Parts: sequence; structure tokens; C-alpha cells
Amino acid sequence: MTIEELENEQTEDLIEFIKWGNQPEYKGLADNAFIVFCLRFRDRVQRMCRIIVEKRGYDYTIGDQIAEYVFGRVLKYRKYNPKICKLRDRDRCVELYLYKIAQTGLSNFETALKNPFKDAKIITEFPDVEEFIDMAEEELPEEKKAELRRIDEIIKRALERLSPAHKIIYLTYKPYEIKLNKGEHYLPRHLLKQLQEKLGFSQSTIRVYKNQAYEKINEYLEIYGSK
Repeated sequence: MTIEELENEQTEDLIEFIKWGNQPEYKGLADNAFIVFCLRFRDRVQRMCRIIVEKRGYDYTIGDQIAEYVFGRVLKYRKYNPKICKLRDRDRCVELYLYKIAQTGLSNFETALKNPFKDAKIITEFPDVEEFIDMAEEELPEEKKAELRRIDEIIKRALERLSPAHKIIYLTYKPYEIKLNKGEHYLPRHLLKQLQEKLGFSQSTIRVYKNQAYEKINEYLEIYGSK
């Protein structure tokens, strides 16, 4: 069936057609049904998502992202069960279903805000200092660029005196430094677990290697860092 033909179908029938998307012979029908479904509920879902995020203090951009999440979940999981809702207005039943998905999307968004490092990965190689310079918000003076390149080389030379494990641990910890005046370096728990599995080290061993790496780097910076 074409998009034009599907425009007159009941919403619950559209959802049923969408569920057939994992069957090759019905893939075209499922795709067209999903397009019609999105067009039918696009404005309502966007308005709903903007309202719920505004109540949490977020702007419409976040609401639109949640709306995209809603339609993405409909397509990916196809779990709508029309028997659950007892309302006579069947489209209203679908709206309630979409509202629950939107609430989940907002909850996931806020969880990600509280844990911004959940997708962080182990770092095994030095980032390109030239890329860092190019990505600076403001054009750096040539003297500052030269200083960054010089410090980068000193740190590399220091880590060359240690094992590859020292290098990996240092590079992975470096982005998460806080309270530098106290010499404390924190790591997201899942990332620490990745390090343990990759290196075969215990947490205490990783801590020892980390301290050795920072000590060696500080030693080199004291010797070669001052002009």
C-alpha cells in the first residue's frame, strides 16, 4: 500500500503494519505505515514533549530531541498493545502510549546529565596536540601554541621511561582530574572496570601505576618544563 492509501487507515492498523517491518516481504508497507504514523502524530508529540521538558526547565530543543526518541522507539520495539487501553478514542490510547515513552526519554536524558561520562572509553594513544590547538574557542597566540607543543613533548618523553600500562592509565585518568591542588584524580566506575579488565590489574595496582606516572611526569616538568 502506498502512503496515500494508508492515510485513511486506523492508527492501530498502522501500528500493526509497522510491526511487520522485520518481514522482508512487508518491509515497504511497514516503512510507509511508519511515515503516515509520524505525520499523523508529529505535531501532537512535539507539543507534548515541549510541554514536559519546559516543566523541568529545559528549552524546546530538548523537547524536540525527546520527540525524535519517541518515534524511534515506536519503530524499534513495536510493542503497542491496543488491549491495554479501554478508552473509546483509540487515538487517545496511542497518545497515552507515546506519552509514557516521552517520559522515559526525559528520564534517560536527565540520567545522562547526571552521568555525562557513561560513554567514556579507555585512551591508549596521545591526542593530537595540533587538533587541540585548532579546536580552541579563540585563536591562540603563537607563543601559547609553542608552549603547548613543548609540554606535550615533555610528557611523552616522561611516559616513554615507563611501561605501556602507565601510559594508558595516565591518558585515561587525565580528562577526569579534579581538585588538582590536592593531587586527586577520579575515574568513572565503569571506566575503572574497563581498565582492570584490559590490563589485568587490581584497583590498587592501577592506583600505584597512576601515581608513578604522575610522579615521573612532574619530575620531567620540573627539570625540563621551566625555560
